[in-house]
Amino acid sequence: MSAVANRGHRLHRLLINELASAGCFKPAPVRAVAYGALVLGGYACAYTGLLTAPGWGLRLLCLAALAFLCVQAAFIAHEAGHGALTRDRRLAQCIGQVFNTLLTALCYSYFSHIHRAHHPHCNDRGRDPDMQSDLFSLYAQSAAQKRGLGALLSRHQAVLIWILISLQGLTFKLDSLQYLRRNPRTTRIDQAVLALHAFLWLVPPTIVLGLGDALVNYALMTWLIGPYTGAIFLVNHIGTRVIEPDEELPFFVQEIAVTRNLGSSRLHDFVFGGLNNHIEHHLFPSMPTARLPQARRITREFCHRHGIAYREMSWLAAAREVTRHLRAMSALAPH
Repeated sequence: MSAVANRGHRLHRLLINELASAGCFKPAPVRAVAYGALVLGGYACAYTGLLTAPGWGLRLLCLAALAFLCVQAAFIAHEAGHGALTRDRRLAQCIGQVFNTLLTALCYSYFSHIHRAHHPHCNDRGRDPDMQSDLFSLYAQSAAQKRGLGALLSRHQAVLIWILISLQGLTFKLDSLQYLRRNPRTTRIDQAVLALHAFLWLVPPTIVLGLGDALVNYALMTWLIGPYTGAIFLVNHIGTRVIEPDEELPFFVQEIAVTRNLGSSRLHDFVFGGLNNHIEHHLFPSMPTARLPQARRITREFCHRHGIAYREMSWLAAAREVTRHLRAMSALAPH
């Protein structure tokens, strides 16, 4: 084992010991239950509000609230999928199906499939699914290989990605459907829960409001999810180090190198669902979200003490880094 690997493993163990001594790995059941109840209650209120056929002002407010709560629900499902809420896999799956598939139509099995591949191979250009795109180029080799529409979009991606990310809510749902179609036997629970989601959003609204308004409401809610998810996820890894397929980096070294943190206020924690503490989440994915701010303070000080670069910046600074990286990749796309 190389000296770099030895040091990486040793530092990881030291940091785990510090965090464990501070109680950062303890479950936070009260916070989790309260958070889940808040999301479910808010979703039910906004959904019911739409059924009263309000004017456009209140209607848009309800739709914006539902889009926001869909993303918050996905945070809960994400936390359950990492075992941060419960070690009981059946209970975790139940939470994931309710908060992902039922409320958002991002099927839990599909989310788990892509996320399991992302975490151990973060920013690995050959193995991280989040690095692969037919339309955009996140690393040099991808840009050079683009042809046709992919090359055209890649040449202008520094601007287009911030516009097209508004369709993320729709693409999540379409990708989920494709995954269910390809895996019909292993996704039967998702199929049943997704059918319930479709019933919830088509049948009562159609009866009360008419089919046109029901479809408009669902389309607008889906569209509003996109800018929110884009603001959260585009700034986590893009523009940090790209890992080559033949690189063998210790887990600690890789996760620190490819991840950045955003603001650390309570508002940031709420809006970003704790994923503004993204370094700590990637280093310790099973850590409860409620413990991440404390873990961040300890990890930051630990990294400074050991001379390790710790990427922490405002959202705007991160967005500028992302844009600069995308522009640099644009120059490599065929003309």
